Amino acid sequence: MDTERQIALEARFDTVLPTLATKSDVEALRADIHKWMVGSMIGLFIGFGGLAAALAQLLKPPATPAPLVLQTQPQAAAVQPPQTPQPIVIYLSPPSK
Repeated sequence: MDTERQIALEARFDTVLPTLATKSDVEALRADIHKWMVGSMIGLFIGFGGLAAALAQLLKPPATPAPLVLQTQPQAAAVQPPQTPQPIVIYLSPPSK
């Protein structure tokens, strides 16, 4: 019975062992992860730098505006005489008796 169990375990190990990662596989994975992390960090620095530049632009105090100068055309010196109001005429009929 022990031999049957041993044969079954050996068969299982023979199928599992070729699929396990080797030292070179782990090193290749480590190098890929390192590249990804460096790229992510560079992207984060660029992103936060852009965000800081945008916030600095938004928070910058506004420049003092130039004074507003309005130029008007001189009006003609046409002086109109004061108008007298028109008289109001009311016609009343004579009282009836």
